[in-house]
Amino acid sequence: MVVAFVPTAPGALAEPTPTPFVDANGVRLLVPPGKNLDTDEQLETAGGQLLRDPMGQRLVTARTRFGVSPGNVSVEWFDFSWLRNNKDFPWFRVDKFHAAMLETFKMSQGDFDVKGNYSIEARSITHAGNEELYAQLGADQASSLLEVATSNVFHGTHSEQIPLARIRAMAPAVIRRMNKDISDAEAKQLTETVLAKSSRGLASENSPCLNTCDKATRNFQQRFAISRYGRGGTPESDASVATSKNVMSKATARRSRERSEKSERERAAAVGLRPPCETGAAGQPGGGQHGGPIMAMAAARPLAAPCSSERGPSSSGLAEALGGKDYGGVDFSTVKLRYLSDDPDSGGVRYSFSGQPAAHGTRQDLDSGLDVLTNSLLDLRTWLVLNPNKFWVNLNPDEPDRIVDSDLGQTNAGRALLDADFRMKRDAGRLVDPNTPFGARYWKELGVSSGSVCYSSRLWIVPGDVEVRQDGSSLYVLKAKLNVKTQAMKISAVGNTPCNTDPKATARNERFEQATVAPKIAELVNSSPAYAPIRQAFLARVVAQWVRDRHRDGHTTSFDRLIDSHDLGPAKLGGSWRPRSVYDSFLRSIRNGDFTYRQTARVGNSTVTYVMRTGGVDFSKLSTRKLSAARMDKLYPGLAHAARSSTDHPASTSDGSVWLGESAGSQPVGVWSTISTYVGGRTGLLVVLLAALGIVVFLLRDGSALRRKKAG
Repeated sequence: MVVAFVPTAPGALAEPTPTPFVDANGVRLLVPPGKNLDTDEQLETAGGQLLRDPMGQRLVTARTRFGVSPGNVSVEWFDFSWLRNNKDFPWFRVDKFHAAMLETFKMSQGDFDVKGNYSIEARSITHAGNEELYAQLGADQASSLLEVATSNVFHGTHSEQIPLARIRAMAPAVIRRMNKDISDAEAKQLTETVLAKSSRGLASENSPCLNTCDKATRNFQQRFAISRYGRGGTPESDASVATSKNVMSKATARRSRERSEKSERERAAAVGLRPPCETGAAGQPGGGQHGGPIMAMAAARPLAAPCSSERGPSSSGLAEALGGKDYGGVDFSTVKLRYLSDDPDSGGVRYSFSGQPAAHGTRQDLDSGLDVLTNSLLDLRTWLVLNPNKFWVNLNPDEPDRIVDSDLGQTNAGRALLDADFRMKRDAGRLVDPNTPFGARYWKELGVSSGSVCYSSRLWIVPGDVEVRQDGSSLYVLKAKLNVKTQAMKISAVGNTPCNTDPKATARNERFEQATVAPKIAELVNSSPAYAPIRQAFLARVVAQWVRDRHRDGHTTSFDRLIDSHDLGPAKLGGSWRPRSVYDSFLRSIRNGDFTYRQTARVGNSTVTYVMRTGGVDFSKLSTRKLSAARMDKLYPGLAHAARSSTDHPASTSDGSVWLGESAGSQPVGVWSTISTYVGGRTGLLVVLLAALGIVVFLLRDGSALRRKKAG
C-alpha cells in the first residue's frame, strides 16, 4: 500500500502561540481551568494551537489513528538511553531492552491483567523528522524514543496508566535475562528506577486524574493536556471531557482542510500519478505516461488518463463509497471480495465487495477502509502466486521451525491465518475454563472414569461450506464458511504423571469435543469481528481457486503469469511483524496457563488433565459446490444484478448487503477523472485513494501481453 503523509501547509496556523498555563501538578494545559470556549471561533483557534504544539500534534495523530474509538487518548514517550554504559548497571543492554518493551506493547491484551476496553500502539522514533518534539522533551538526539499511544474506556485503569502497567509486568523478566544474578525483587526495583528516569513525556486529551493516575504519572518530565480533568465524576471532569472532545474535533478537521492542492499534486507526482489535463513532454495528457509508472506496470495495455470524454467521467461503486461522506453507509470491517468477472479479451476485470450497512452513527476513517480493500486483493495475489501446498500455519510448542511456510509468512494472508490460529487457541482455552458453566460440563464429561485421565487435542481451522455460481467468465461467491475440526492426540504422561490412554475413552472424548467445543469456536470464527481478517483472506482464497481452475482448463485469464510464479510483489509485508512473534506469544500463554488446566472431576473422583491444543489453519484443499442460475436466484434474489451493477454505483440486495464494485478495463479509462468526480474537494483523500486503486489494478492485472489461447 502507498501511504501518503501530508505535512501542514506553511503559514496555515497563523494564531500566536499562547503563554502555556502550568497547573499546580506540573501539567501544561492548552485550555486553562475556568476558561470557557463558547464560540466556534474559539474552538477553531484552540484546535490550531493544539496542532502547533509538538506533543499536541502527536496527540492529534494518535486520535486520528484510533479513529472514533471512545475514551481518553494519551501518548507517552520513554527514553532508555541514560542506561547505556551506566557504571551502576554495566551489563544492561539498552537496545535489547528497548526492543523487548516495543514487543511488549504489541502483545495481546490477554497477556496482561489490565482492566479496560483499550487500544494500544507503539513504535520507535528518531530525531530525524521529530526535531521539535525532541527539543520539547529534552531528549538526546542520538537516542531512539519509544512512543506509546493508548485509547481507553475507563474500567479500572486510565489510558495513562496502561503503558506503565505493561512495562512493570514484562521488564523484570527481561532484566533477569540480562543478568541472571539479579533476584526477582531486585529486578522489580530496577524496573521502577528505569521508569522513574526514562519517562520523558506524556500528552493526554484530559490531564491525569487527581489522586489516581496523576500520582502514577508524576515521573514524566513533560506533561501536556488539552484541559484539566480534576477528580473523576465531578462537574470539572465532565467539562474537561467536553472541552477536549470539541477541541480535538476542530484540530482533526483542520488538519484535513490544510492539505493544500499544491501538496496534493506533489504527492501525486511522488507515486507516479499526474493530474488530468497536465501536458507532459510527449504533448499528451499526463506526458503520454498514461497515469504514470504504477498504472503502466499494472495493466496489460497502457491505461490512458484523458482530459475529457464524450461520455463524461466514469464512476464506480467503490469510488463513490470511498469518496462519500458516509463511505457508502458500509461497515468496512465486514466487506469481502465476492464477485469477479475476468474477460481480458473484451470486458477486462470487474470485481465487487459486499458488506453490511454501518450502524447508525458509526464513523469510519478512510485508511481503515482502504486497508480492508487492499488487503483482500493482496491476499488474492498471495493465493495466486504461491502453490496451495503452502497454505497452512501451525502453532505447536514442539515445532518452532514449522510455524508457517517461509513465503506465506511474508504476507498479510499468512499473518491473518497465524493470528486467527493463536486467537482460536485462546478462545478454546477460555471456553473450557472449569470455572465457567460450559467448562464445568466439559470437565465432567472428560472425567467419567476413575483414575488419571489425560486428554490432548488438535484444533484447527479448515474450509467449510462453500457455494459459488459460475456464469461464463464471472464468479459469484454465495457462501464461504470456515469449519473447525478437533482430533485427539496421543499423550503418555504430563510431566512425571502417567496418563490413562484408554482408546475407548479417548475416542469418546474426541466425539464429545467435536460435537460441543468445535461448533462454538466455529461460530466465533465465522462471526466475531476479531476473526474478520481470516474471513476476508478466505474469500480471496475461494476466488483465487476459481481463477486457478480456469487457468488449468485452458481459459485465458488476466492472471496467467501470476499463477505459481512466487512473485509476491506488493503482497510482501513491510514493517516489523514476524511469524515468530506470534509463536513467542503462544509460548507465553502456555506458561501463563491459558491452555492448560488441572481439574479434579467429581464423577469417579478422577484427576483430569487438559493439555494445550496444537493444530493451526489449513487452506491447502478447497471444495466448492456450484449452484445453478435458478437455484442462485431463489436463494439469493437480486444478487447477480447487484454485483454487476455495483461496478458503476453502490448496489443493495434483499438481505441488506451493500455491494461496491470497480473495474480494471483493458480499454483506456480515465482513472484520475473517475475518482476526482467523487472525491473532488475532499482534500487529502484524492491521492491516497488513487494510490490504493493503482495497487488494486496492479493486483488484478499481471502486466503480460501474452495470452493463452482457449482450449479447443
